[in-house]
Amino acid sequence: MEKDLTVLLSEIDHIRTEMGQVVQKIDTSLTIYPGWTIKEMIAHITAWEIVIHKAIQTSLVGEPPYFLHEQDFDVFNQEAVDFRGDWSLEQVLQEWKDVRAKLVKTIQKIKPDDLSVEMVLPWGSERTVAELIEIIGEHEGEHLGDSRKIAGLT
Repeated sequence: MEKDLTVLLSEIDHIRTEMGQVVQKIDTSLTIYPGWTIKEMIAHITAWEIVIHKAIQTSLVGEPPYFLHEQDFDVFNQEAVDFRGDWSLEQVLQEWKDVRAKLVKTIQKIKPDDLSVEMVLPWGSERTVAELIEIIGEHEGEHLGDSRKIAGLT
């Protein structure tokens, strides 16, 4: 049984709140992954949420699926980080917040019956709308765990 919209939104909000708390406690210039700082990891999370937002928007209005312009995830990830490379931490964090706010507004428009609708995801696989929303939390949750380890908060 799939979760309802309130539960899905609560889950992604909870993870975002926790990530925000960790980001406030950690040196964002720390290297978290080879070649990536915490700041770049946040930029990466944001880039994926932009993609997911576009996918949900197109699905809601019955348009053809939205696909990533680059299907190689490593290339896409690096492009997203490079695009924001000269941005300040404040700019990266503001985009992170703004993109999530827009994404949540779109998610809130989803009708309960549409949560179980299968859609083609930007990377080609198929999942329900509810599963795609869960992916948002899972993705940030993975990075949250890694951030806690780097910060010594585990």
